[in-house]
Amino acid sequence: MKTRKMIGLVVLALLVVPVLAACGPAKVDAAISTYKIVLDKTSIPAGEVTFHIHNDATDLNHEFVIFKTDLPEDQLPLTAEGIVDEESPDVTLIDEKEDITPGSSVDLVVTLEAGNYVALCNIDSKEMHYQHGMHQAFTVK
Repeated sequence: MKTRKMIGLVVLALLVVPVLAACGPAKVDAAISTYKIVLDKTSIPAGEVTFHIHNDATDLNHEFVIFKTDLPEDQLPLTAEGIVDEESPDVTLIDEKEDITPGSSVDLVVTLEAGNYVALCNIDSKEMHYQHGMHQAFTVK
C-alpha cells in the first residue's frame, strides 16, 4: 500500500511542478543595437516581467525605457530636444535601464498591468535614437 501511495505522489509531482514553473514571471529577451530594438515576444501576460536586455551594438551605449501608452509607437510626444517627453500626460514612464554598454547584458524586472506599451531608447544625443526607429510596441494581457 505504501508503494502505491508513493507512486501516486511521484506522478502528482511530475504533473504539478511543470504547471507551477509555467506560472512564474514572464521573461522577454530584448536585443538592442544601433537604432533597433527587437523583443522576442510582443504579447506578454500581466504581472512580473523580466526583460533580459543585450546591447548588440559595437560602438554605442543605449538605454531601455518602458512607457505605457495608447499612442502609436512612432508618434510619442517629443521635447524640444527631440527625445520622448517623459513628463507628457500621453505616456507613463514605467522604468528604465541606462548606460547599457556595447556587448553587455542587463535585466530589468517590472510589474505590468494590462495595456499597450513601448520599449525604446531615449538617448538625448545628436543621434536621436528614438526618432531613428529605436522602439518596439508590445501588449500586456
